Amino acid sequence: MLRDYAIDATFLSRFSSGYRSWLHSPALRGVVVPSRAEPFGRIPLEAFASGAAPVVATRAGGLTETVIDGVTGFMAEARDPMDLARAIRRALHISGPEREQMRAQSRALLTARHDYEATIRSYLRQHTPWAMTLSLAARS
Repeated sequence: MLRDYAIDATFLSRFSSGYRSWLHSPALRGVVVPSRAEPFGRIPLEAFASGAAPVVATRAGGLTETVIDGVTGFMAEARDPMDLARAIRRALHISGPEREQMRAQSRALLTARHDYEATIRSYLRQHTPWAMTLSLAARS
């Protein structure tokens, strides 16, 4: 469809570590996450950590916790292509200063809510408490 409608966009259907460098590009106008189901919402967090903004996402699972409409990106209803198109249009029409403000707010959200090491410790404490006990004993 990108080709048929002559849309200047890149469609990525699978992850590759090479894509990470694209998130830093000043030419990037947004990251679109059109998930129908998303248990955690890791893609926006990775985009925020890389300085990409805005993120356009659907209201599915964990995406609703990280993409705040008009603050860190733009939201659309899951399974609603027209609503997703409107959200993408909003992302494409923000100014450079608005994009910079979203970048700053995205990084602030990331650092305020998501501490990677704390998340790992919490997971280990909850699901493998014996691993935490062993690591504490090894430090002594």
